[in-house]
Amino acid sequence: MPTTLQIATVAGAVVWPLGAGLALVLWSKARAAAHARKVAAMEADLRGMFHDIESSPVPNRLTMVVDALEEGEALTPARAAARDSKSTVRS
Repeated sequence: MPTTLQIATVAGAVVWPLGAGLALVLWSKARAAAHARKVAAMEADLRGMFHDIESSPVPNRLTMVVDALEEGEALTPARAAARDSKSTVRS
């Protein structure tokens, strides 16, 4: 029949790895939760920033620049064709 000391020794040998494993699991879950909170806070900040930018009116100068760039893209093929036709006429 095992003595109380033997039972305590066996119980200690079995319980401490389980306790260490449980502590590791709890620590990793707490760390993951802290990371998830940090990521959620960053996403909320980005959403707020994009909402602010989206809701602000576009400055007139920026609208003019965008229009000029769009017109420039539309005119670029025509200018290239005009240059090509001029170079063939000169040849």
